[in-house]
Parts: sequence; C-alpha cells; structure tokens
Amino acid sequence: MARRSITDEEIALIKAMLARHMAGRDIQFFFNRPDRPVNSGRISDIASGKYGDSSSISPAPDADLDAFLATRSPSVAVPAVVLAAADRDTGPMAEPTLRQMFSENARGVWCLTSGETDQVECKTSFGLRHPSAWLRAVAALANNRGGYVLFGVGDAASTDPHTVLGLSSDEFATIDTSEIAKRLRATFDPTPSFRRAVVSIAGKRVGVLHVELHPSRPIIATRAEGGNDIREGDIFFRYSGQSRRISYADLRAMLDQRDAQARADIMPMIGRLLSLGPDRAMIADLSAGQLMDGKQVIQLDESIIQRLSFIKEGEFDERTGAPALRLVGDVQPTTTLVTKKGLVTREEMRRDFLADKLTADATDYLRCAVEVSGSDWLPIRYFAKAAGLSHPQLIAFIDGNPSAPGKQKQLCRERLSSSDRAHVAAPGRAVQGKLKRLLAGERLEPKDVTEARDVALAVQALPRPISLDGGKLRALLSNCDALIQKGNDPNAKTALRKAIARLDELLCPLQDAP
Repeated sequence: MARRSITDEEIALIKAMLARHMAGRDIQFFFNRPDRPVNSGRISDIASGKYGDSSSISPAPDADLDAFLATRSPSVAVPAVVLAAADRDTGPMAEPTLRQMFSENARGVWCLTSGETDQVECKTSFGLRHPSAWLRAVAALANNRGGYVLFGVGDAASTDPHTVLGLSSDEFATIDTSEIAKRLRATFDPTPSFRRAVVSIAGKRVGVLHVELHPSRPIIATRAEGGNDIREGDIFFRYSGQSRRISYADLRAMLDQRDAQARADIMPMIGRLLSLGPDRAMIADLSAGQLMDGKQVIQLDESIIQRLSFIKEGEFDERTGAPALRLVGDVQPTTTLVTKKGLVTREEMRRDFLADKLTADATDYLRCAVEVSGSDWLPIRYFAKAAGLSHPQLIAFIDGNPSAPGKQKQLCRERLSSSDRAHVAAPGRAVQGKLKRLLAGERLEPKDVTEARDVALAVQALPRPISLDGGKLRALLSNCDALIQKGNDPNAKTALRKAIARLDELLCPLQDAP
C-alpha cells in the first residue's frame, strides 16, 4: 500500500468535520500546505473509505475537533489562508494581516470591518467569462496605492454590503494564477502585479487578490473588454468606495509624481555626465542598443547586441557605493536605424500612417492590429511593408500569433483577402462631386465635419490604379481627422477609418497579394 501523505490525526479530524456536515471544499483548506495540496476529491475518498486504510480510522472526538477549530477555524475569528510559506508571518498576505480585515458584528454576521475604501474593493463573485469588473478593480488599485480585491464579499450595490457571502464555485480556488495574469496582460499595459490567496471565514471561502502599486503608472487599457466597461485607452483609478476612470487632476498628479521620481533617479547620472564633459561621455540605450552623445547615434549591430552581457559583480564600488557592472563584448558602430519600441494603439496606427512615419517597430503595429480586439479599419499593409513582409508572410504572422483572439485573426484575414476590400462606390452627388475634383487634381479644403466626412467617402471610392500624389492624400485625410475628432459624429469617424484603409490598399500593395 502506498504511503499516505495525510496523517491519521488529520484523517480523524476530517471525518469529524464531515460528521458535522461541513462541505469538502471548505474542509480542504484547513489541511492544504504548499508541499502537500489536498483537494476536495481526496476529502471524498476519505469519506468513502477509499483513501488508503482511512476506513479503519475513527472520527476525532468532539473535544479534539473543537480544540482544533478554536485555534484554526475562521468561525472563531481565525481565517485559514492558503499561502506560500514566506507569506505566513509578514506582509500584506500574511494570515494576521488578513485576519484583521474581518470581524463578527453584533448580529453574529461576519463582515469586512472597514468596508470598501480606496485600497479595498469587494466582489460578490469571480469569473473568467465576464472579467471586466475585476479587471477594472485590479487596474484601479495598481494606479493608486495598491490594495485588495475580495471575492465572495458583498459590494456596495448588493443587498448585503461588505458581508461575507462566500464564493459559490471553486473557480477562483482552482484556477491557475497564470490565467488571471494572462487576462491582465491582454487588457492592460503595463501589466499589474498581484498575489492570490483563499481565505475561509465562518466556513465560507473568500478569494483575495493583493495588487501592488505599479512603479510605471499609469496602467492603460490596450483593448476593449465587456462592452463599455473597459475601452481602449482607459485609465482606471481607485477612489474611496469605487473604481472609475481617472479624473484629470489625479492623472496630472500621477504624471507629476512620476516625472519627479524620474528626475530624482537621473540626477546622479547627470552629475556624472557634467563631471566628464560632453567630449568624454555617451549615453547607452540598452533597450535599443544605441550609444548617443546628443550629436550622433551609434547603433550597435544586432549580432553585437546579442553578445553583450551585463554582469552584476555582487559587490559595491567602494568609491560610489553603486553596484558594479562589467560590459563584455566588442562594440562596433553601424549605420543600422532602429526605431523605438513601445505600446502602440490603433489610433496611433492611423495617425502614423498619415504622417508616413514609424514611431515604433513595424511589428509592434502589426501586433496591435492582431492582438487588440476591434472591428475598425486599419492601414495594416503599410506596416507589413515596413517590416519587409509579403502577403503570405503577413498571413503567417497573423495565424502564428498566440496572443491574438481567433475572431480578430479572422477579421484581419478577411480584410486582406482582396486588394479592394475597403473600396466603396461614392454615394450621393456631394461625394461624387468631391471624387471628381480629387481625380482632376483639385485641392480640397474641408471646413467642417460634414465636408470632412464627404471627403473621406470620396477617398473610399478612389479607383485603381491611382495616379494621385500619396503625400497630398495623406495630408488631406489628416485635415479631415482634425475636424472629425473635434465633433461627435460616429459615422464620420467610421468613414475616415475606412478611407485610411482604402489609401493603404492603393499606396501599399504587398508582394504576392491576391
């Protein structure tokens, strides 16, 4: 017979709990350890006598169970917390810390003592199918001071605000933490940091996410989620009792604080630069692989960048107290130009196309088009050409992206299936008139949103092949964009986006395209 990991004493206590009709999913959390997980199936095996020789072990006496519960049961004010060993004694996820958050009121009901604050948000349930509510909460806390999201506790809108209700399913307790991280990473940039635990209070399970204040605030939504709950570009902030879109004053304060910290961090480097002088110093951009002195840029070749290694010696320079680093590798100047990397939004894709410039890697634009959900039209061919991709290679890039939603991949493939998918015949006399003037080489100068929309519709109707100046067409649509953004006409915005996509089709044909 295989050696059991659960001791006789623990089996006796489990049987006594079962005799008191405690649920198996609640019992398991009294006996879980990092080195020995106990699931509800194991509790069922003990109940049926199928776990080793457990059938021969009698339930613990009531006095023994009472003594066990008196020191470890949440029904006597001691939450049982499923945590890594390092979190048991100190820190925000330590058992004493979490224990102090709950108390039993005069009616014998367990509640969150402080209620919802700017560091604590309650959710009655948890789910991956509709995650927008808890995604907002996590981002809002990370943008403020950090804090807790508690699942299984009544929120302010429920009939039992701040009351411990318990989780109705095992989803939070059994889910892989990486699944939560994946949702956060797909929705926000930078990704919030968090830790997870399960607390059992009065026999009811409460899920806990502790969110850290992010050092690179603000955390910004990179795609829509849950309809209007989360929109691309949203910045959420935790206020007392609610998580909502940040106010201008708080965003300004956040950015000012970030700038002040950046200045404080850079002052030692500036002092060193001043002492060396401009003729003896250059700045190394380690992410872009560049050396700069304000007058010239030396781009390190990709093969050299890969061979560079910064080794932390583990000791401190006795003169400065700063960690010593050793640069290993041969540095040679090269003429290769590398653009900056960073977050790209769908709006930036359109505006950079109109400006005929790249402010990020070409593949970053393509990733935005494929990974960020949205049905709006994008100038994807321009950035594919900049990345050196043919039409088949672009399709392979889309299909091979593991982070892209299936529907988004399908939408991109459909819009690339023809070189004229964005072409629409000119509707109405006003648009037809503007199209005729465009083809005649006349200069159009829209004065308001209506005229800008008509110009966009005329660009959609441009035939192939095109003989007009691409730069002038880009400038025309940029003027339309400025007018349309000032208004509130969704039809005009849609027309402009499709016009940009049509111009992309005409100006940026891909090799081997259908």
